[in-house]
Amino acid sequence: MGIGIALVLLLGGCFAAEDGPSDAVDVLRSEVEFVEDAGLEGSVSIDSLTWWPFFPQPGLGTTAEVEGVFVAVFRNVGESTVWVRYDLRFFDQEEFLIDAFIPLGQPVVLNAGEERRVEEDFLIRTDDLRDLERLALMRLVARIRRPEE
Repeated sequence: MGIGIALVLLLGGCFAAEDGPSDAVDVLRSEVEFVEDAGLEGSVSIDSLTWWPFFPQPGLGTTAEVEGVFVAVFRNVGESTVWVRYDLRFFDQEEFLIDAFIPLGQPVVLNAGEERRVEEDFLIRTDDLRDLERLALMRLVARIRRPEE
């Protein structure tokens, strides 16, 4: 247990970045954006969203890659079954898009009142290793729809 906590702190420190001369430290942030069909506004919430990028790896050619893990807890607070399709978008400190990733296992089907925990790996690719040094934000964009019949 103590080794796991130390590893999380170590990895978190590797992705903290100084912001100018003020020596302020930016931490990894996450946001959620919902795109909902008419009548489904506010029917799904995300109770928690966390993500942990690992050490950058050299990719093919000039490409750099970072693998990581994210965990999200979806909750259907509406009165009908919905489908949730989502993607992850990764941004730097100035909120420029670095990469986007579509996880497997979709759609997430949620019955009325149901809660579902989703935990998966992600992969970020970029042609500029400096993008990974400035990695600051993961935005989960969730599309909420009625099930196809």
